[in-house]
Amino acid sequence: MKPNFQPKNIVKTIEKLTRNGLKVVEKASLGTSWNSVVAATDQTALELDKFTSVNSHLNAVMFSDEFNQQYEKTLPIITNFYSNISTNKGLYQAYKTLKKTNLNKQQQHIVKDVIKSFELSGVDLEGNFAHRFKSIKKKLSLLSNEFSRNVLKSTNEWKKIVDKDELKGYSDNELEKIKTDKGYELSLQMPVYMDVMTYLDNRDLREEVYRAYVSRASELGITSTDYNNKPIMDEILSLRAEMANILGFEHYAQLSIMSKMVSTIDEVLQFLYNLVERSKPQAQLELEELKKLSGIDLKPWDFGFYSEKLKEQKFGFKKSDLTPYFPESSVLNGLFSTIENLYQIKIEKIQQDSYHVDVKVLNVSDKNGLIGRIYLDLYARRNKRSGAWMTDYQPLIEPHKPVAFVVCNLNSYTKDKPALFEFDEIVTLFHEFGHALHHLLTKVKYPCAAGISGVPWDGVELPSQYMEFYAFEKQVIALISKHYKTGQSLPDDLFNKLIASKNFHSALAMLRQCEFSLWDLKTHMSNSDTYEVLTQVRSETALMDSIDENRFLNTFGHIFSGSYAAGYFSYKWAEVLAADAYYYVQGEGGIGSNASKDFLYNILEIGGSLNFMQQYIKFRGKEPSINALLQANGIF
Repeated sequence: MKPNFQPKNIVKTIEKLTRNGLKVVEKASLGTSWNSVVAATDQTALELDKFTSVNSHLNAVMFSDEFNQQYEKTLPIITNFYSNISTNKGLYQAYKTLKKTNLNKQQQHIVKDVIKSFELSGVDLEGNFAHRFKSIKKKLSLLSNEFSRNVLKSTNEWKKIVDKDELKGYSDNELEKIKTDKGYELSLQMPVYMDVMTYLDNRDLREEVYRAYVSRASELGITSTDYNNKPIMDEILSLRAEMANILGFEHYAQLSIMSKMVSTIDEVLQFLYNLVERSKPQAQLELEELKKLSGIDLKPWDFGFYSEKLKEQKFGFKKSDLTPYFPESSVLNGLFSTIENLYQIKIEKIQQDSYHVDVKVLNVSDKNGLIGRIYLDLYARRNKRSGAWMTDYQPLIEPHKPVAFVVCNLNSYTKDKPALFEFDEIVTLFHEFGHALHHLLTKVKYPCAAGISGVPWDGVELPSQYMEFYAFEKQVIALISKHYKTGQSLPDDLFNKLIASKNFHSALAMLRQCEFSLWDLKTHMSNSDTYEVLTQVRSETALMDSIDENRFLNTFGHIFSGSYAAGYFSYKWAEVLAADAYYYVQGEGGIGSNASKDFLYNILEIGGSLNFMQQYIKFRGKEPSINALLQANGIF
């Protein structure tokens, strides 16, 4: 089960696996049974995916130019392999024939989805169109990696040594994070950047760090122009549009929506504009209150700073008041206990070497034995991609158990203190474990539909966002909090203040997420420059002006190096399901209730093996309501 974290000759290994895999696929294309077609194809894909998963993972969390050069060489090989499979007319016909045989419900659903995937991958293309389609896929895989590499390098490049007297507003905790032999080092790593934006009194220094952060990977020169991602973005968008046109779609958004639960783009746009309309009046009040407190012409680098001041004034506590109560060991133990209470499983750390000294290896088991394993990589570091994510290494395929990587960029420990987590970081951790549980708790024996595989993209975020809600429950906070000095759990008065502040500026946050989602859809529906599209969307959603130097899109990995292109709305769509599910479970008894177990049985265990929305309705008893999302965010 242990992944090979010392990969050698990765190009030769991938070449060998893909050669052998194509031989298996050719044989499968002549098959007439589930085992000879689906199981055989799954097996060869599984063997390759285990290697590609580790390579991709190491490239993200232990980046080096040397490894990246080899990794890039594998991308066209892998893309070509999957293009050959998805355009294999014989295999396509074998699946269509298989559809007419005696299959169980899960097998019927899987075959139906695979046939649709063939058709969206160009199986019907001939001649120059087929050749061009494959070329586009290869190029997109290389551009995606180049985009990520540029973001990482531009983020790592900028740093600034400052004196302690320039850091007024910082507590000892923030100071300790950035202390070096040369002084105090500011950087664009997320934990450091967020501290600057939240606590630093020095407005000029906040502005300097903000401008560096939002102009990364651009042509502006605050970070090196060698890492300018704009030409890459333009090429990615152009190639996606061309790919969609080759398949007969008007634009890429139309192609993307075909693999989602939603039926049409208009349905998504109506959903998003409804959220904008419902959120905007409250967001305007939130912003006016902030402007009144600041007493200045509010700029983007002021927003986080004065938001923290306003939150302290309204609710009587600072964010930094909470962190001593959330040392890493308590948070993890409490998280594991919460999951155990929800799903009657056990999570325990085991002693096993991994790719980095900070990585924790976790076994997940139930009364019948081992369920799976998680490699947990918590802290931010220099050669690690920013953000947080879960990736699967291995699905359930007996006798092998599922394995997942959970990656975050949280505050690290220091010489004198354990890692102390911000509450927002804890919510992120709960979120990623929701994804991991979706992967590990599957009962589906078919790898192509086990765990998160085969789940429509606008359903993937349901288990993760559902888990976030539990981070705010009093019984859960009692489990995850223990002051690192006194051992005291979070006091009731601080808990009450935290809960009271849960939806602070939630309407502004809602508008921001709708802005991202609308821009994403519209930029994949348009031939206009993507920043022009953003300007148009912001005219409908934004309440604060952006600075001219803002190049946020140049680092938007979800869209340009991830899987959310023309699908970023999935976060909000799935959040409706998550809020609706959580309130239903709470009304039926909460953690450990039959409703809680029903979520396990109907959602987590089923993965992508049955119609996702039908499974949700089976769990919930009816379709989800947008009102649950608005209620969860305190928007009425």
